[in-house]
Amino acid sequence: MFTQTIAAAGNTEIPAYLTLIKLGYEIDRRYESDGELWNATKGTLQLVAESPLQLLGLALMYMERGADWQADDDEIDAFLKRFYP
Repeated sequence: MFTQTIAAAGNTEIPAYLTLIKLGYEIDRRYESDGELWNATKGTLQLVAESPLQLLGLALMYMERGADWQADDDEIDAFLKRFYP
């Protein structure tokens, strides 16, 4: 049984923003013709997403996978096999 559940919702946006700040990112928000975009920058890295929570996901992905963050063919195949058999 789970002892704690966190769901992506409005109450996770500010903690995500605060975590990004703690990780050293500068955060900006801008409006485009099709909606708002959030930017997180740190050094030469720029992350772009629709919300602070998505930015945090990108930041963690980059922290774990580095500049070579993209999935290779084997990783893509394994993902597709598991979730889209």
